[in-house]
Amino acid sequence: MYHDAQGPDFAAAARALFGNVTLAFPGERGNRRLVSTDLGDVRLSALHAGAHDVLGERVVLHSYDPDAIKLIIQTEGLSELRQNGRRARVSADAVVIYDPTRPYLLSNPGPVDLVLLQMPRGAFSRPILDRLTCPFRSEERHAGLQQVLFSLMRTTLGEAARLDDAARASVGQTLLSLVNTMLEGDMSQEPNKASRQVLLQRVKAYIEANLADPGITVAEIARRMGCSPRYIFRAFEDDATTPADYLWNLRLEKARERLCSGDRAQSISDVAFSLGFSSSAHFSRAFRARFDASPREVRGRVN
Repeated sequence: MYHDAQGPDFAAAARALFGNVTLAFPGERGNRRLVSTDLGDVRLSALHAGAHDVLGERVVLHSYDPDAIKLIIQTEGLSELRQNGRRARVSADAVVIYDPTRPYLLSNPGPVDLVLLQMPRGAFSRPILDRLTCPFRSEERHAGLQQVLFSLMRTTLGEAARLDDAARASVGQTLLSLVNTMLEGDMSQEPNKASRQVLLQRVKAYIEANLADPGITVAEIARRMGCSPRYIFRAFEDDATTPADYLWNLRLEKARERLCSGDRAQSISDVAFSLGFSSSAHFSRAFRARFDASPREVRGRVN
């Protein structure tokens, strides 16, 4: 099956091919085009459109539908995919894979060009499907495989009309194999949950011991822990937070404890600087946003 929809036909074709999605084009009247072809159980599409948002609440009704798992390679534009509390940048330098049976929002603030692969859930193992509770974004070590994948997708779109059904299905299986190779390689580098919990406790202890360091970074923590920054982020996913959010929340909690202790040996500025805040103004704004009161007001409540 081959589709080529342009202009006013774009939105209807997108819903027919991608599921029950809501498309919002705020004030955009530019060119839109969607070209799509079936490759056996896989569907391959190329899309060009102006700024728009895509909201998916429950796109797929059946696990065998060919749009159960989606892969995007974006060749123009910088977008963001939000799903399950995580954000993934969608750009030309990475593959993004996600499960559209889970609610998501894809924000495209400017014009985009992309190729999109829709793949049946049954083509993936249970560990990979569990991994896709949040968007997968490829790392630099996948760059070579990503280029092979993109090259094959682009060539296939140009030649699909010349291929018979058997040849298209064969190409679809090759694309699936490449995607599985990428995901399985990523999985083999992932620590299991027990290991992540051990890592998480080590990282939290390191952060608490170094709160005074205003330049603490995930890269530095990862170097100290002997792992990659990705492992650090994965460990904090189990707590439904990020390293940065944990760090700043801990700094603010420690600041409130000190201000409520009754010890006035340190000024409010001293408390801020001793916990890694770069300025008193930054500290005051963050403190008020967190506790709905200024540091001075909190200290003043202590008799």
